[in-house]
Amino acid sequence: MKAIISMRAGMAVFASAGWFAGALLFATAANAQRSTQTTAAAQAKAVAEGRNHALYDASKEVSLQGTVASFTENSKQFPPGAHVVVQTSSGLVDAHLGDARLLKRNNMGISQGASVRIIGESVTMPQGTFFLARLIQQGTQVVAVRSMQGFPLSPAVAKQSGASSHGGAR
Repeated sequence: MKAIISMRAGMAVFASAGWFAGALLFATAANAQRSTQTTAAAQAKAVAEGRNHALYDASKEVSLQGTVASFTENSKQFPPGAHVVVQTSSGLVDAHLGDARLLKRNNMGISQGASVRIIGESVTMPQGTFFLARLIQQGTQVVAVRSMQGFPLSPAVAKQSGASSHGGAR
């Protein structure tokens, strides 16, 4: 009798986990299919709320090349998330990479002394001026960490949409 009760409890847990996984997958797929109109609306809302990163302009992007001086997966400084400090020919640059899980999911390990190329833009916010990375390249591997509008990519959505590339830089 105890075996039947345990088996029923196990099946209930398994069914609940299945429903949860299905709901999570549906939510991720729905987020991946945002239209241009909803992206524009999100940008307008962000500007109205004073979040200037919505003013990210891909036409003003620059490319940084250098050596990793330090990497922090979950920085306490603003903006929160992964930060890499790169020694460039013109000095140190602290670049915000968004969610470190995105890098892990794309098998990109960033270590001190590694040579990297980062494409992004320096953006001024009320909290200061920050370099927001959109693409990070190490060797031949390129990982997109932000959308063309400057919004950080989600690790789940990025893997589905093929944000990682093993080709050369743009």
